Amino acid sequence: MLEALKDSLQKRKYPCAVKTFYDSLSEADQEILMSVLSDYSLSNLSIEKALKAQAGVTLADTTIARHRQGRCSCSRI
Repeated sequence: MLEALKDSLQKRKYPCAVKTFYDSLSEADQEILMSVLSDYSLSNLSIEKALKAQAGVTLADTTIARHRQGRCSCSRI
């Protein structure tokens, strides 16, 4: 019954919301976002709030956390 389940899950390769947002930015803004995501003194929640206030973008702190930890969908691409 579930023989094809594993195959169907492995074929799903898509970027996470953080990567999708990153790809939509200019090169200068990509550098800024990458710098912020690499700074682990900043909390995921503070990044979420700053993105909402500065760019009007809603990325959940849990989505940001998964991306920073390499556990998001785009890490499997």
